[in-house]
Amino acid sequence: MMTVYVLIREDQNEHGFVDTSVAGVFLQQHAAARHAEAERQRARSQGLVIEDDDSPDGEWQVSWTIEAQAVADLP
Repeated sequence: MMTVYVLIREDQNEHGFVDTSVAGVFLQQHAAARHAEAERQRARSQGLVIEDDDSPDGEWQVSWTIEAQAVADLP
């Protein structure tokens, strides 16, 4: 078994519906974190509201999380 780090992106529209997608799969957690930060900076430059500790409940447009997932090694 090995662990991969899945970068999950969630987009919320003006009606509160959330669309979830995989933004990347990484072998190292720090690589996923670097990519997530680059995506956050890009979204801010586009004027999107990023979900973080400072955003009011429900008032966000996009967020990223990293989830560790165990996967079987290929033979």
